[in-house]
Amino acid sequence: MSLKVLHTINNKAELQNLYISQMSCEFIRKQINDIIKETRKSTTIGSIIHAKRISSFEAIMFICKHGSPDGYILSDRLNNAINSYKGNNS
Repeated sequence: MSLKVLHTINNKAELQNLYISQMSCEFIRKQINDIIKETRKSTTIGSIIHAKRISSFEAIMFICKHGSPDGYILSDRLNNAINSYKGNNS
């Protein structure tokens, strides 16, 4: 099986499509909404639930917590960002 290179994740729908083979939609939504709550402290709960776009930082936090999606390897840029995130949070 040939692995695809993952360069970016721009929204919740992309995130769900990437991880649907590994976890349920509900679990993915809960996890990313928890990350958004953590990163967007001044945002209301309704805004978090209805948010469609996610930042690169929020995607990196999700990948760090759950690993790479099945069938994908991370781009050099994503790997560097993840290593930087892990270094800052060790």
